[in-house]
Amino acid sequence: MSLLLPLASRGAPEPAGCRTDCPSAQTVQLVEALRRPLPAATGYTEVRFVQMLDEPLVLRGDLTYTSADALGKSVVNPYEETTTIADGQVEIRRPGKPVKRFSLKRAPALAGFLESFSATLAGDAQRLARSYVLSSEGGPDGQWQLQLVPRDPALAKHVTRVTVSGTKATPLCFEVEEAGGDSSILLVDRLADRPLSRSPQRAELQQLCQHAP
Repeated sequence: MSLLLPLASRGAPEPAGCRTDCPSAQTVQLVEALRRPLPAATGYTEVRFVQMLDEPLVLRGDLTYTSADALGKSVVNPYEETTTIADGQVEIRRPGKPVKRFSLKRAPALAGFLESFSATLAGDAQRLARSYVLSSEGGPDGQWQLQLVPRDPALAKHVTRVTVSGTKATPLCFEVEEAGGDSSILLVDRLADRPLSRSPQRAELQQLCQHAP
C-alpha cells in the first residue's frame, strides 16, 4: 500500500505525557493527519552528505513499513543491500557477503530515524512528543515542515534534528542532521523518482522539499 493513502484524521488534543515544551494544537493536528494504514511501502532516493566523501552518496531503493518497530529498506542502486529492522535488531544483507546482525542500540542515528519515521506515519503525536520537542510550519491543507529535536541527551549526541517536509497529508522528505556534521535527506513518495543533478547539494534538496508541487 502506498504512503500516498491517508486515513481520516482524528481530533487534535494536546498529547498526554510530555513534561515540557508540549507541541501546539496545530502541530498535533498536522501529525495526526499523516497517519497511514499498515503495511505501507514507497520507493525512495536517499542523498547522504558525509564529510569523508568528496561528493554526496545517492542511493535508490524501496522502503517497507510494517509495524511501529519494524522497517525494511532495500538499496537497488548503486549497489544491492537489504536492511531489516525488527524487535530492536538490525540485519544487513549484501549479495556474496556474510550477513551482519547487531542491536539497534549500537546505531543511535538509525534508531532515531526509525522512531521519527514510524511515529510520524502512525500519526502518533504523543509518541513523538515523548522523544522529541516538536514544532511545525504550515499545515495539512498545504505545504508544511515538522521539526523534531531530540529530548534524550544520549540521542542528541548523535542526532541534532529531524525535519519532515510534505504537502497536504503526504510526507515527502525526511532530513536527518547528525551531531558530527553528516546529514541525509530521504525523498519518498512522488519525489522518490525525481531527477536530480549529478552531485545534488543539500540546499538544492531542501528547496525541493519545501516547495514540492
